[in-house]
Amino acid sequence: MRLLPLLPYLDTGGSLTCITVGVIVGILVLILLGLMAYQRYVASRRPVQHLCDYCGHMVSVASDCHHAPVREKFLHGVCTECKKECRLVCAKCKRPV
Repeated sequence: MRLLPLLPYLDTGGSLTCITVGVIVGILVLILLGLMAYQRYVASRRPVQHLCDYCGHMVSVASDCHHAPVREKFLHGVCTECKKECRLVCAKCKRPV
């Protein structure tokens, strides 16, 4: 291979614009990772309020099996009494949320 004719085209110094764009992208990735970690570890511990379709109140949800508090997942929850998956019901009127 003959690399000597290609050496003038290889710019190892980098330009200021390229470095600036790289730094900005790196900072944005770090901010995104920080927000994802916050959502997963901090915000998920707070109780979530749901709007009940029947009684119209903002309520916490309960399990449909024991009417106990639940650990929420997407569209369902895990009952804290029996540790099984359950549907989410209104804590006041006991109807599905």
